[in-house]
Amino acid sequence: MKDHSLRALLAVAEAGTIRGAARRLNLSQAALTKSLRELESDVGAELLSRSYRGVQLTEAGRILHDRAKVARRQLHIAEAEIRALSGSAPERLSVGVTPMVALSVLSDVWTHFRRLRPAIALNLREGLPSIVVPALQKGELDFALVMADPGFVPDTLSFEPIIHTPFHIVGRAGHPARNATELAPLLDYEWIFSLHPGSYSERVLKWMADQGLAPPRRIVDCNSTLSNWQLIRNSDMLTVLPSVFFQAPSIAADAHGLMRFGIRLPDAVVGSLRLKHAPPSSAATLLADLFAVYLRRQGGQAPMPLL
Repeated sequence: MKDHSLRALLAVAEAGTIRGAARRLNLSQAALTKSLRELESDVGAELLSRSYRGVQLTEAGRILHDRAKVARRQLHIAEAEIRALSGSAPERLSVGVTPMVALSVLSDVWTHFRRLRPAIALNLREGLPSIVVPALQKGELDFALVMADPGFVPDTLSFEPIIHTPFHIVGRAGHPARNATELAPLLDYEWIFSLHPGSYSERVLKWMADQGLAPPRRIVDCNSTLSNWQLIRNSDMLTVLPSVFFQAPSIAADAHGLMRFGIRLPDAVVGSLRLKHAPPSSAATLLADLFAVYLRRQGGQAPMPLL
């Protein structure tokens, strides 16, 4: 397979038409079509289907497109590292972080990293696994810090656990059920969960079922930490939040009118998620290591080493 043929496939997938892809690559439509036919001949499969809606990838085309996109991303990483060695251009990292990480250790980690690698540029995405997993699979992120159930991690990704973090049922200060010590009475209230495959919320609902309890009758599915926070502060709704929200001075959930119920929930696993068989750059490795160091220190699970 030739590089110009792979670039042609990527361009067609992005543009959706042969004409649009040809304009992007500054080629004639005939030259682009020839490259695509050569590529189909090389792999022995039809890669594109044409319809009134434009050009679409076949299943074989999608597989090759996704792999080619990741491969080109790896080449760009190598080029950026080499340019950074000579000082000719800054290296760029793209990282995803779960809201818990963004609200707790992110600023300390980046300050530390900036001292060590002052020229690195950062593209930061806040997101849940359902958001960062597709970006990782497409090669758009170097790695992501997420709360994940290892059993739900796709085979194309590797997950390195860093810490186990406690979770609590949370409501507003002065909640009518504030003295409850069992879960059952709380299920009559409306709950806020972030429901997506492999999420901690799904794990809590399964845990409730394992206790022989039916799920709350009323559930709001909300993926926004800010919206979640505002709803429970100003109503009798309940949610689940990590203990760091109450421990970190920068968040101080209790100072903002929130309280924890004395009911133990299963711990969540926070870890680093990245694409398998795609070696990270030295800068990405350093940043991921710093996140691990600060998260463990925050959780009291390891001393802070000297770097």
